[in-house]
Amino acid sequence: MKKYIDKKLFYILLGYVLLYHIFYLSKGVILKLNNIAAYSRLSWKDILIEPLITNLFIIPPIILLIILITKIMFEKKYTWKYVVVMHFLFSILYILTIYIFLYAFQIITGKRTLDSINGTDFFLEAITSSNLHFLGYVGFVSIIYCYYYITRIVKIELLQVQLTQQLTNAKLEMLKAQLDPHFLFNTLHSISSLISQSPKKAQDMISYLGDLLREIIVVKHEDTIPVKRELVILKKYIEIMRIRFSDHLSISMDMEEDVQNALIPSLIIQPILENSIKHGYSANHTNLEIKIKVSKSKQKLTIQIENNGKILDKNKTENQGIGIKNSIERLKTLYKNQYSYTFKTLKSQKGVVTTIKIPLQY
Repeated sequence: MKKYIDKKLFYILLGYVLLYHIFYLSKGVILKLNNIAAYSRLSWKDILIEPLITNLFIIPPIILLIILITKIMFEKKYTWKYVVVMHFLFSILYILTIYIFLYAFQIITGKRTLDSINGTDFFLEAITSSNLHFLGYVGFVSIIYCYYYITRIVKIELLQVQLTQQLTNAKLEMLKAQLDPHFLFNTLHSISSLISQSPKKAQDMISYLGDLLREIIVVKHEDTIPVKRELVILKKYIEIMRIRFSDHLSISMDMEEDVQNALIPSLIIQPILENSIKHGYSANHTNLEIKIKVSKSKQKLTIQIENNGKILDKNKTENQGIGIKNSIERLKTLYKNQYSYTFKTLKSQKGVVTTIKIPLQY
C-alpha cells in the first residue's frame, strides 16, 4: 500500500479539502448572519461543527482510495480514453460512497435510523448534489495527475543532469587517458636520446620524470586544481625540458598573487608549453624564450603562453597535436561556450602567443 500512497500528496489533497471547507463555512456564517431563509433556521452547530466533523470522518478514506486508483492507472499507462471512462465510472462510485459514509455517520450519531433508510430517497439525495461532488472528484484527480507528472518531470530532469555529469566525467577521463601516454612517450624519447650522450642528465631527467608522474597520479582524477598547484607540477616538467635543451631554452612564469587559488583545468598548460617548444625551434630560432603568465580580468582567468620562436605557417590551418586538441576538448567539456582558446603570431612577427580565458572560479 505504501508503494501507491504518497504522504505528501495525501496532505496536499487534505489542504485542498480544507480550503474548500473554509469557503463553505464562511458562506454559511455570512448567510446565517444575514438571516437568509434556509440558514436562519439552522443552529451554529449545524453550520460550523457538523459539516467539519462529518467530512473529517468521510473524506480522508475516500482520498486514499482515489490516490490508490489513480496511481495504479497512471503507472499502468492506459490509453486516455480508457482513463476518462474509468474515472467517470469511479466518480459515480465516489458520489455513492460519500452518501454511504454519510448515512453510516448519521446512524452512528443517532441522526438517522436503519428503518428510515429508503433506496429511492438515498438515490435522489445523491443525485441532488451529484454535480458538486463530480467537480470535487475531478479536482482531486486533476491535483493527483499534476503531482505525478511534475514529480516525473523533476525525476527525468535530475536523471538527465546526472547522466550529463557522468558523460562529462567519462569524456574528461578519456581525454586525460589519451594525454598521459602522449606526454610520457615524448619524455621517454628524450631520455633515450640522452642516455648515450649524457648519462648524468638522463639520470636526472628520470628522477624529475618520477616526481612529475607522482604529481600527475595525484591530480589525475581532479578536473580542476588551484593555479599554484598547476604551476608546481609544471615546474617539474620545465626541469626536464631544461635538461634536454640546456642553455637554448628559457622559461619564466608570472602569476598574479590573487589568482593562486583560482581553479584551472589540471595539466592544461603542459601540452601548450610542449607545443611551443616543439614548433618554436627552427633553423632560424635556436634559442627559445617562453613566458607563462596567469592573470585575471573581471570574472575571467587568463592563461597566456608566449614564445619568441617560429611564427605560425599561414599555409597551415591547424598547428595542433593530440595534446592541444584534447586540451581544447577538455575546455569545451568543462566550460561549454564560456571559454576562449586562441593562438596567433605576435604583431611584431617575432613569436607566437597562446591565450586561454576561462571563468574565474575559486
